[in-house]
Amino acid sequence: MYRLFLAIRYLLTRPINLLGMAGITLSVWALIVVVSLFSGFLAVVERHVHEAGADIVVSALPAWTRWSTLAPALADDPNVAATAPRLLHYGLLLRPGHRPPPAPLPGRGALHGGDQPFLFLMGIDAAQEAQVTGFAAWVRDAEIPAELRAADVAAPLAMRDGVPTVLIGLERMQREGLRPGDAVLLTTARLVEDEAGQKHPSKVQVPLRVAGAYKTAHSGFDGNNVFVDIAVLRQHLHDNRTEFVQEVAVRAHDATTLADTADRLQRALTRVTERNNTSYGVVQTWREKNAQFLGSVQHQRGLLKIVLVVIMVVAAFLMLATLSMMVTEKISDIGILTAMGGTPTGVTMVFLACGLVITFVGVLVGTVTGIVTAVYLEEVRQAVRWATGIDLFPVDVYNLARVPCTIDPLWLLQVAGMAMATGFVVSALPVLRAARHDPLVSLRGI
Repeated sequence: MYRLFLAIRYLLTRPINLLGMAGITLSVWALIVVVSLFSGFLAVVERHVHEAGADIVVSALPAWTRWSTLAPALADDPNVAATAPRLLHYGLLLRPGHRPPPAPLPGRGALHGGDQPFLFLMGIDAAQEAQVTGFAAWVRDAEIPAELRAADVAAPLAMRDGVPTVLIGLERMQREGLRPGDAVLLTTARLVEDEAGQKHPSKVQVPLRVAGAYKTAHSGFDGNNVFVDIAVLRQHLHDNRTEFVQEVAVRAHDATTLADTADRLQRALTRVTERNNTSYGVVQTWREKNAQFLGSVQHQRGLLKIVLVVIMVVAAFLMLATLSMMVTEKISDIGILTAMGGTPTGVTMVFLACGLVITFVGVLVGTVTGIVTAVYLEEVRQAVRWATGIDLFPVDVYNLARVPCTIDPLWLLQVAGMAMATGFVVSALPVLRAARHDPLVSLRGI
């Protein structure tokens, strides 16, 4: 009983112990808040990327692939709900007689397509694409002003005055001052084979008219991609090969079994495209196709974990210093305890209890405050912006409605366990010194 009494007394009579407790609290709080923020951000980014694409994408198709042969082979899978053909190309989309905007879109970088006129062209069949992705909703998005909306949202890529049309991301249209019906010139290139059998690039220019704007949840997709009718790309870039296809978007009935579905589709693709015992084409789920982008966000979260763990190490050293000072100051008390029959184990338990109480209270307070802060991050952001004018997390840059947050119970347990283990190790070092102290030496100064 005396062990607990002495431990509490030592803690209450030495306010400096609050430094160690505050360090543990701060490190636990930071680990919970920052990792919850990045976990929420990653979850939102994954959702945006998925909503801007198809469940499964079949790509790297050989030149002899025919849509009439490939479509039935893919649709034969029981989990395939719909498929849509695509052609992919690249080019510059400029207004005749106009220079490109000199400045990037405010707050946007190359990831969002805000600082260069180079774009990826997606040749699609609008009706089939709407069955696979949210294409129909993209051209009807409520944020698109009426003056920028396509004249016919049911057929947004229909010819206009006999000229092919193009759909452009909303923010790019607003930045470049484009309106539906404006003339734009697509400049690109294709490989042409000469009489000697040598291939060389040939410039291709296609006059287009702006059909209207589209908007997805993924701003990076909007800034870098434009849609044209697949027949236009086939006509100008692929010699009117009416069944030529480079990519196929697939929508699945059950999105929880995409990996198994992709494996089955890969085997079906091999049967259709195999030549000379060589298989062609790649089938990827949406997560696999965007693995590099999503992996970069996960990597940043991992780096932040390492940085925040360093804060916990600093807090541990602070706690070690305060406990070491306590042991040094209580040398005479150690001598009296041992002279009165106290055992080395009893002395150990007194100072170990001090360290564990500091750690436990720090972990408890840090966990509670961390969870509360993470849940109310958006309110904290708005309060700081109202008080100081500083926006800690500009949600509009990332196309977010509010600051995201995802609290992982497993991560909470990991943080608490790591903090408790650190506190135990740090407490044990000065405790062992106290237990080995010679009582005669301790009493010499009394």
